Amino acid sequence: MAKNNDINLDLSLSQYVEDDPWVLTKKLSDSDLCYRAQLYLPKQEMEQFILPEMENDLVRKLGAGVEIKLRDIDNVSDDSYTVRLKVRNGQYYLEKGWRLIKNDKCLKTGDHIGLFWDKLTGEFKFKHSESQSIVKRVLIRHRRTN
Repeated sequence: MAKNNDINLDLSLSQYVEDDPWVLTKKLSDSDLCYRAQLYLPKQEMEQFILPEMENDLVRKLGAGVEIKLRDIDNVSDDSYTVRLKVRNGQYYLEKGWRLIKNDKCLKTGDHIGLFWDKLTGEFKFKHSESQSIVKRVLIRHRRTN
């Protein structure tokens, strides 16, 4: 009798749950947008979704800060920025380059942004939304996985 060796060939082009890449979202506050602002990123999402996708060497260097690309997917011209990603006292944040982004995008308090790490290109993808649609999708997905 032939042995039944089931092979699971489910393939996915997405590294994220339900093909929704916006795993890191934030409602911008006054402190994110002030003159010397740094954009603090949600720790849980960074550690659960972003860091596992980054190269180990990059993660090891976060204490000193690493320069990475951030691609603005809202823009037809496919602009990219160079930002410094850093961790200090368990807090992840963007510094150098964030001021240029907030000014170019005319970001304001209450706006929502979404980020995800594209491991194929080794860069953040960035989306700006004045509505809460990004946040609502993430909350719905989060409830389904818990």
